[in-house]
Amino acid sequence: MRRPTLAGLTALAVTGGTLLSTTAAQAADVTTLYVAQTSISCSDSGPGNTLVPFCTIGAAAAVVQAGQTVAVGSGVYRERVTVPRSGTPDQPITIRSNLGTRIPMGGGTAGFVVDGQHDIVIQGFSVGGSVDVPALELRNASAVTVDNFIVGMGSKATAPAVRLSGVTGSTLQRLVVSGQALTNGLTMDATTSGVTVQRSTFQTNPYYEGTAATSVAVRVAGTGNTVARTRVDGFAGGAISVEPGASGTTLVNNLLTTGGGYGIRNDSATGTTITNNTVKQRCNDGIRVEGASTGVDVWNNVLTDNGWLGLNNCNGKQDGVEIGVYGDTARDTTVDYNDVFHTALGSSKLYSFGGARLGLTSFRTASGQGAHDHESSTVVSHTDSANSAAKGYPSIDIGGVARTDDMGVPNTGVGPVTYADRGAVENFRYPTAVVSATLDLGTVSATADASASVPGTSAITSYRFDFGDGTVVTQSTPVATHKYANPGTYTVMVDVTDSDGRTNATNQMVSVLRRIGTISLLARSNLKYVAPTPAGEALRADHYGVDSVDKFDLADVGSGGVALYSRSANRYVSTTGAGALVTLVYPHIESGGRFSVVPNTNGTISLFSRSTNLYLSTSCKSGAVCANNSSIGTFEQFHRVDVTNANRTFKARSNARYVTASNTAATPLAATATGVGVAQKYDLVNLGNYQWALFARANNRFVTASLGTQPLINTKTIPGTWERFVIVHNSDGSVSLRSTGNNRYVTADSTKPLIANAGTIGPRQQYTLG
Repeated sequence: MRRPTLAGLTALAVTGGTLLSTTAAQAADVTTLYVAQTSISCSDSGPGNTLVPFCTIGAAAAVVQAGQTVAVGSGVYRERVTVPRSGTPDQPITIRSNLGTRIPMGGGTAGFVVDGQHDIVIQGFSVGGSVDVPALELRNASAVTVDNFIVGMGSKATAPAVRLSGVTGSTLQRLVVSGQALTNGLTMDATTSGVTVQRSTFQTNPYYEGTAATSVAVRVAGTGNTVARTRVDGFAGGAISVEPGASGTTLVNNLLTTGGGYGIRNDSATGTTITNNTVKQRCNDGIRVEGASTGVDVWNNVLTDNGWLGLNNCNGKQDGVEIGVYGDTARDTTVDYNDVFHTALGSSKLYSFGGARLGLTSFRTASGQGAHDHESSTVVSHTDSANSAAKGYPSIDIGGVARTDDMGVPNTGVGPVTYADRGAVENFRYPTAVVSATLDLGTVSATADASASVPGTSAITSYRFDFGDGTVVTQSTPVATHKYANPGTYTVMVDVTDSDGRTNATNQMVSVLRRIGTISLLARSNLKYVAPTPAGEALRADHYGVDSVDKFDLADVGSGGVALYSRSANRYVSTTGAGALVTLVYPHIESGGRFSVVPNTNGTISLFSRSTNLYLSTSCKSGAVCANNSSIGTFEQFHRVDVTNANRTFKARSNARYVTASNTAATPLAATATGVGVAQKYDLVNLGNYQWALFARANNRFVTASLGTQPLINTKTIPGTWERFVIVHNSDGSVSLRSTGNNRYVTADSTKPLIANAGTIGPRQQYTLG
């Protein structure tokens, strides 16, 4: 008897209309309803769980209750979803993507409608192809949040992409609205209030032909609405329009770029705040205040090249200004701390006021406004110069970046934050890493110097050096030295970080090679030393004497080759091609930096470039060194002077006086000086076979023994037989000079002229080599 009764009750439940209430009751027992169009088990009459999800969003929306979430999975949903009931402040109804990406919805009527409901969250959808109805329509709704929502309207769309009517206390953020022929992006009617549109983008064809002449990205007609941190590109009618009757509208941190219409138009609206916006390359006025508008504030904006006939997206009819204040609105419109620029400095079309177009000075005189406006398009002008006490001033910029004090720009702003920037973007500069490398080939070490790094907005606080061999050093100072275990070529990386955490990196290759000697090269062609040019990028034989400028390390590059490292330029010598000047560019070896040292029979050496197969020569203009000869002549010969043998002195043991050379040809050498100057210094030129030439610094000539019959004198330009000496090191630490011409020792008889006439060594033939 009971079984038929139960069966009857079940049938009654199904046929008597109680199924929906039972389903809703079941739905209310769970926190998440699932939708997955592509699931083979989906069913719009199922429980909406992970095993049997709904097939459509609308089916889930029909049963969702306060506090529940509709999680939408994979599929393309061709439907228009209406949310039929409300959530509560603590338990909103949420419809969102369950994939971490936006869920696509398509078709001419696709989208969402919220009509008369409250406490609704819609998040993570992409609607494409809507034509005659908005992709998102909110009517008589409140406490609605729409987040991460993309709209791509159909090419023949007649409806706005997003339409709000009678909406209060709601937020729309991360909208992306686009279309080739949008009539409007988003509209808020006169009964819509307390709505914030932020972090959004509205885009259409930037050219005036692309959209209707009245197309506007955002229209605001209600009370207390805000458009912030939003970007607009295109729209023939304008970017943002504050409509007649609107009041208390706030427009801050918006970036409005190329398009056919106005940037911001305030027409007969009251109490509008226009602060920290950037408006550029709009075909009409950048900011326009007109009609019966009252109480409008225009602060901290950056306006560039608006209303300019030269813009290629304009139809040639526009001829606007950067800021226009028209009619009676001039009485109580406040304009200050803006940066304006109209094609060129000194423009007379920066402003419109009282029916006249004016430059900055004329505008100030006529209106009493703009006392702190700048005529400038430079970032420096925008930086740290805003009024942070201005109405609507935002503490962050369009990207959410907090105000940052640029240490390289004076703070000329006013208010509690004197370093806030004008415009929608808080300008900050990254540091620029710069590194130079100095090598010590004697210790196989490199010093990386990042002192020339340029701070950005904030001071550099950290330097990270990676020396390329696994050694990493992080420190607060800009110079670091590292000794390598093995010679080789390495890449030194330097990262600089400022106090705000912004970083920049650079690198420098270094060749840390084994040093075989340090020399100077005395050109045989003109008896001048080879040294870097003043700019430090080439070599020229034009230097007198061995000093810090003309020293080169000879380094082993393997296979019998050498490299020349300039100690003063901190770069390797390199050849770039036949006839080209040698260069000093890098602290690392390239193919052009490998040479062979060729000894010549006269005691000189020549340097053979292994990359060009040519000899280095001083035959180029003004003694410049180039690689342009395949054979060796005078211009390709160099006397090798080891740095340790430069600037030497000879002090005669016979009278404790220094051997002195005159700068005139008539005076022979004599031990006459008690002190050391240029006349007492000699460079010892190694001619090979233990033979040396004495190059007198007094007149840059070689000392000759004068056939052994005359005193020594410094007159020769070429070291021949009589200009060669053997330096004999005596057991008492002194040295003696033996002429190779007659095998006689040089004698210093008190202050008499020196002469090579002694067959043996005695006190008069002994000298202290200094």
